[in-house]
Amino acid sequence: MALFGFKSRLAILALTTTLAACGDTPVRHDPPPGGIATPDAGVDFDTYVVQSRTILTDRLRDLRFSPEGRPFGNYSLEEVVDLRAPNTVKPDEGRCAGETGTREQGEGVGFLLVHGLSDGPYLMTDIRDSLHDAFPCSTLHSVILPGHGTVPGDLKKVDHDAWRATVRYGMNSFDSNIDTIIPVGYSMGAALITRDYADISNGRRASSLILLAPGFAARSDMAWLTPYVRYVQSYVGTDEDRDAAKYESLAMNAAAEFHLLTTPFRDDSLPNVDIPVFMAVSSDDRTIQPDLATQFFCNKVVNPQRQMIWYQGVEPDIANQPVCDGIDVIDSPNDTWRTLNHAHTAMTMRPENPHYGLDGLYRNCTHYEEADLRATCQSDSENTVYGELNLKDSATPGTLRRGTFNPDFGGMMGKMVVFIKQSLAPDA
Repeated sequence: MALFGFKSRLAILALTTTLAACGDTPVRHDPPPGGIATPDAGVDFDTYVVQSRTILTDRLRDLRFSPEGRPFGNYSLEEVVDLRAPNTVKPDEGRCAGETGTREQGEGVGFLLVHGLSDGPYLMTDIRDSLHDAFPCSTLHSVILPGHGTVPGDLKKVDHDAWRATVRYGMNSFDSNIDTIIPVGYSMGAALITRDYADISNGRRASSLILLAPGFAARSDMAWLTPYVRYVQSYVGTDEDRDAAKYESLAMNAAAEFHLLTTPFRDDSLPNVDIPVFMAVSSDDRTIQPDLATQFFCNKVVNPQRQMIWYQGVEPDIANQPVCDGIDVIDSPNDTWRTLNHAHTAMTMRPENPHYGLDGLYRNCTHYEEADLRATCQSDSENTVYGELNLKDSATPGTLRRGTFNPDFGGMMGKMVVFIKQSLAPDA
């Protein structure tokens, strides 16, 4: 889950005023103070990466590896830090040395990549690498949001102002050679970069926005309760947290702060967006509200250069919604990759990804609470299919893995690259 998958029991939890603790709480769910925080203004990005890696290493070693041994299977501590740490990719000297680089190749262009809630920078790596291949002269910075990358309990004290401050830091982290910045946000990251664009106090503004599975509002109609429920319930849901790249448990405080962050999208107070915008949305998304993303695209994006990919699954049919120009409707199922539709958790990863891909090491089966069904889901089987959680009950029990890769990743990136090149053209 990139934001949070509210389960039916949340309605009951919302009415609970006293909670009885049962059993010992794992240290990862109730850790000592520490974790990733907003970087200090003025710290250069390379130093920020080093400092973040030190925090990740120390905290993961002390709170996961030391008490649990190998909490992420065959992944070592160093490998987990590599997956979770912020990172930078600099211009390809072989292709951009001297005066050979052009604007179309990304000369003077910076990409800021921002992950979602409970996620980490690894969720942006396939996007990052594809952009760098298309724009080899560009500089790419991937930040890690406060409270992320270490243990789920570090999200119990964070607030959305810290997330917003980290995005502002990222926008200001490029050197003077970068004169055009293109933020790329996934899920909550899309809301953060859009809020940053709307913040007139930010000195360096985006030149276009890339919004993937944009988290402008939670799918659950119980989300409004989270700012209150967090005082009596610590977690939306807990799990084993075996994903080497991100959390599987989500603190209620994080869900509450996401709800507060997205208020301007829900109450329509967000200013219009007058720069090029590229979006990709799944109709079946069970984490965010896809219809709100469509409304934002049609009503708030006033720049004539705008493009949305709408992956049409089971519901809702885009034909039944108020639509506008610039929406490219693509059927979501893909037999080649055994995908039934596009899950929220699938948008940014390619099918060949070694961790999340079709043959990747991680299988998302946390939606099965029964041990036998989860074991079936985890096992290799030609009957396994990938999709969003709205198809769980219609699939053969134990065969549905929540999608962790985008079967149309290549097509999406191809359209994105063309869009960016058009936005960078001198007459754009």
